[in-house]
Amino acid sequence: MRLPFVALTLSLAASPVLAMEDFVLEDEVALCMSCHGDAGVPIEPDYPVIWGQQYFYIYTQLRDYGAGRRQNDIMTPVAAEYDRDQAKLLAEHFAALAWPDIPAEIQDGDEQLAERGITGGQCSACHGKWQGDSRIPRLAGQQVGYLRKTMLDFKNEVRMNAPDKISTMKQLDEETIDALSRYLATIDIQ
Repeated sequence: MRLPFVALTLSLAASPVLAMEDFVLEDEVALCMSCHGDAGVPIEPDYPVIWGQQYFYIYTQLRDYGAGRRQNDIMTPVAAEYDRDQAKLLAEHFAALAWPDIPAEIQDGDEQLAERGITGGQCSACHGKWQGDSRIPRLAGQQVGYLRKTMLDFKNEVRMNAPDKISTMKQLDEETIDALSRYLATIDIQ
């Protein structure tokens, strides 16, 4: 008697997230833009730019939030509502937009310190010229606050959906992370 219950439980756990029944792309885009900005400039400095970000990266992050592999009080419950196809539609929409013109914060950090972070952290090995490539996010021109928060979240093992980033960020001290965040935010590759 117990075996069918276990099988049912396992099959339910393995089934995909149910699609949001009343999904309308324009409505969901408007919801996203309420935080990420209607012109692509996020309303808070620690929110990421998603306009023009890499398609597969956006899709993967939505799936990670929805599955609980990445935690955020706002994004986790929102993304949990989307099935794969809905997440793909949102990722396609935002990836197709032009990267916004973000007013860069003044880089008052030591450029040599930032360079040490790039070299020591081996960031460019994956991120190349900082524009990303589908699975790897664009870093150039991203918001300083978001970059800093993300790197510290990896360093402090708050963000767990990219284990290789944890070991990379653990090599950097907070001063280097701060300088590296400002450096990356000022790179213009438009």
